[in-house]
Amino acid sequence: MSTPAASPATPAARQTLTMVCATMAAAIPLITLVLWFVLAVDGIGEFPASWPPLVVLAAAVGAYSICELIGFRTPPLEYSNRPAAEIQADSWRRFTASTFTRFAVCEAVFMISVALAFVAQSFWVVLIGAVLALPLFFWEAWPGDRNQRRFAAALEARGVPSYLTGRLQD
Repeated sequence: MSTPAASPATPAARQTLTMVCATMAAAIPLITLVLWFVLAVDGIGEFPASWPPLVVLAAAVGAYSICELIGFRTPPLEYSNRPAAEIQADSWRRFTASTFTRFAVCEAVFMISVALAFVAQSFWVVLIGAVLALPLFFWEAWPGDRNQRRFAAALEARGVPSYLTGRLQD
């Protein structure tokens, strides 16, 4: 039996996914800046009535709940004669799909705030959405060690190694 070694595909896959996620996350502050020119005619303006911020807060709580309760669920890997590199590639595909799904759920908080900002005619609602959506995204969808380990645990529930965390048998 050979010794574990770092797979050359894992760092590249992780770096690519991290770069894509960083690009997607950068859209939130950029859209917020653009909306400042649209909605903040007289500075930031007055804080809106209580219902729009509460709806955005409720959306953030819902997004967090969805990500925590079902965002890291996946069918466990089955025993097979597939090579470790193929299992690792399959694990990365599943992790990437899950990451994009969790990102969409987190970004929905910001998108709801943008729509409500036009209804309430207040830039504050956009700010609240951005302030809630960005940390939520970085906690739930960023492809860091925490999320990678959580997803790997779901994949490895039946004892089959996923090689998602960067160790591959030669």
